[in-house]
Amino acid sequence: MFRRYPVDYSIIRQDIWRYALAVLIVIAGFGLFAYFIFTNISDAGSDLVQVVVPGGADLDLLEAGEYTVFYESRTFAGGKFYNTGEQINGLQIMVVEKATGRELAVYPPSGSFRYSLGSRVGQSIMAFRVDRPGVHRIEAFYAGGSGPKVVLAVGSGFGWKILSLVFSSLAIAFGSIAIAAIIAITTYLGRKKAIARQKEEERMIRGAS
Repeated sequence: MFRRYPVDYSIIRQDIWRYALAVLIVIAGFGLFAYFIFTNISDAGSDLVQVVVPGGADLDLLEAGEYTVFYESRTFAGGKFYNTGEQINGLQIMVVEKATGRELAVYPPSGSFRYSLGSRVGQSIMAFRVDRPGVHRIEAFYAGGSGPKVVLAVGSGFGWKILSLVFSSLAIAFGSIAIAAIIAITTYLGRKKAIARQKEEERMIRGAS
């Protein structure tokens, strides 16, 4: 006969709490992921200046660099909702630096970018580069002379801002998974070592009896 060591229920309870903590960390991480991405992406749309065309507007561009022109096929601008379809044909865009009267080159964007921000859905259609900050006039008209009113949005680095927000949100989500995994693995290995140690102690007691 040999004496078996009693089960230490306090250790088991600690293990259960650690596993529960790991689960809660994952849930909290995904909650923060959803809150962070939806809150910040919704606010990101405020960086885009909307222009209803045919027509134009003066843009006070505060930084030099490349700006992208987006066509918003579904959006809300000037107290009116627009749903104008994914394609627009014959729309010509012109950008002029007001201080000098110089017309800037307008060209296709280097990459295609689409976004959906609540009620706003847009896609990149053109780009232009500004050499120095200042007021610039953007005008858009139809080559055929007439066409539906649509909404353009102008911004700089908007695509990279969205991507950085997405990557930051993913870092939060995967970071919580990594922390939870570390807690779960260390708890499992610690419990496994404790069981092995208990078995070894019982084996030594049986050998000594």
